Amino acid sequence: MSTMCGTGNRRKAPRRRTRLRSGKTATLQNRFISDCLIFDRSPLGVRIRLAGRIRLPEHVKFFDDELGTLHVARVVWQRGNEVGLAFAEGERGCLRSGPAHAALAGKYYALRRYQAT
Repeated sequence: MSTMCGTGNRRKAPRRRTRLRSGKTATLQNRFISDCLIFDRSPLGVRIRLAGRIRLPEHVKFFDDELGTLHVARVVWQRGNEVGLAFAEGERGCLRSGPAHAALAGKYYALRRYQAT
């Protein structure tokens, strides 16, 4: 990965701090993992803090409560409950409809709970 946004910074796009927006993570099989807070965001990914110390699988679905977007994402790094996610590229990166999107967008979302192995 090349340095694009300053010395020692390996991001491909500049990030913007957010006002602690909320989000949710789920498995690719639509099992709820955890609520989260969004700390930084760029067009290519986010830095989040999970509600608890949960080890995420390599690929997850990430829902941004404010924007109403659902992304397929790859876990780039995880330190404790802080996680860096990179959004998948192309059309499959942002899911605009479907059962997972509808379930996570609701006030009382209903996805099965994920059990880490």
